[in-house]
Amino acid sequence: MDPFDDDYDPVKDTAEWAEKLLGKVYTFEDGDSITVVQVKRRETGPWITYHIQQGPGIPRKMVMEANEFNVTYGHLFGTLD
Repeated sequence: MDPFDDDYDPVKDTAEWAEKLLGKVYTFEDGDSITVVQVKRRETGPWITYHIQQGPGIPRKMVMEANEFNVTYGHLFGTLD
């Protein structure tokens, strides 16, 4: 996944780390959680579908571009170095 490699492909390489998040759950101290349920490759790059559970209600389904997800939630899932 080194951008200086000859075979570097930003879409493919981003999808590889994003797919490792599939099925991962982060639970906050108060019981709320984020669950990664799908990684989908699109022309613009990979997108992540995730559920946010807050309290006893029905989880909210959210979709975010993988790099944006990494910036926003990467520290929770250990994807940031």
